[in-house]
Amino acid sequence: MKRAAIATGLILAASVQVATAQYLTGAPRENFIKGVVGGCMREKLKDEESKVIPNSLFERAYCRCYATTLADHIPAVELTMNSPTDTPVTRAASQTCYQSMKAEAVKLYQEGRYPKE
Repeated sequence: MKRAAIATGLILAASVQVATAQYLTGAPRENFIKGVVGGCMREKLKDEESKVIPNSLFERAYCRCYATTLADHIPAVELTMNSPTDTPVTRAASQTCYQSMKAEAVKLYQEGRYPKE
């Protein structure tokens, strides 16, 4: 009976830990976002298709969106232990942020405010 109570307690503790996953906050979150944005902008320079997108639009509407989405949806332990590259969360974030950037570019172009750089 005592073992069953201990096992139940461990299971409950584990489920509470999973339910309250800790995400990056404060300075660690800002540093993570800054690092991801920097890496994203370096990768932009290597990609022929992305080169035509103004840096200001790409950084704000894609890279920052992507980094923030990862920080919001991947627990801190996973972000600090490894760099998520090709997961369902990263693929969804990339697609969502790309579509958002595209929509913003169209809107800015229609308003005559498309950034030059």
